Amino acid sequence: MTVNAASVTGAGFTVSGATLPVTLNPGQSTSLTLQFAPTAVGSATGQLTITSNSSSGATAVLSLSGTGAPHEVDLSWGAPTGSSDPAVGFNVYRAPTGTTSYQLSGQVAQTVFADTTVQSGQTYDYIVKSVDSANVESAPSNITTVKIP
Repeated sequence: MTVNAASVTGAGFTVSGATLPVTLNPGQSTSLTLQFAPTAVGSATGQLTITSNSSSGATAVLSLSGTGAPHEVDLSWGAPTGSSDPAVGFNVYRAPTGTTSYQLSGQVAQTVFADTTVQSGQTYDYIVKSVDSANVESAPSNITTVKIP
C-alpha cells in the first residue's frame, strides 16, 4: 500500500513526520506527528485526511478538536540580600522586545509574578526593580526575554 498524502484543516493543527508518499509492505508502519498550537483562546476543530491506494478505503478522515488556553509568562527571581534597606516589594516591567518603552505590569510582595496579558506571536522583555519601604526603586534587574508562541 502507498500512503500518498496527509493533510489537516482547522486553525492551529499541523501534521509532520513521514515523507510522503511512502510505500508500506505488510506489517510495516509509518508515523505522523500531529500538533495543536492554538492561536486563539477557545475551542477549535479540524480534520486529518490521509489518502492512499488502499483497496479497503483510499481516504481516511479523522476529526480533531482542541481547546486553546490563554498564554501566561511565569517569572521568578531571587530577592536582594545584604542591604541595610530591605525590599518590601517588587515592580515588574514589560516592553516589546527591541524597544525601551517599559510599562509597569505588576507590583508584588513575593519574588514571583504571572503575566496573563501577553499576546500570541509577540516577544517581550521583562525587568524587575525592588522597592523599599519609602517606595524607592532599585536599579533594574537583568533583562529576561520571552517569546510567546
